[in-house]
Amino acid sequence: MDFGTTLKHLAPFAVPLLALCIPIIALIVRGIERMKRIRHLHETIRLMSEKGLPVPQELINAVATDPVRKAKEWTPALQLRSGIINISIGIGLMMLFQAMHPDTDWLWVLGAIPLMIGLGFVAIWWIESRQSTS
Repeated sequence: MDFGTTLKHLAPFAVPLLALCIPIIALIVRGIERMKRIRHLHETIRLMSEKGLPVPQELINAVATDPVRKAKEWTPALQLRSGIINISIGIGLMMLFQAMHPDTDWLWVLGAIPLMIGLGFVAIWWIESRQSTS
């Protein structure tokens, strides 16, 4: 087998594989950064306690509650925004799949998944906005 033909056969797979590796690498880097930050906080608290200094409450709170992992509160505006984004993605996917394969009569339906999720977000927004005014 020739090395040049092997590369020609592998080239179409290289870009998708690299694209799939980018989020994985980003998650690994984020995890390493978080571990280093927590390790530095623990080291600071340990050194302060060895020297007999009082440990500030902010340091203890920073270790106990990770600000990076703080849950985002769902406001009605965020629900509406998420709904509109998902509806747009769903309609776009439906149009894309229909344009790519017009002969298949089922592929465009895959876009209905984010469309329905978006409609659910909009329904939640609508129900909560009606309850808050009552």
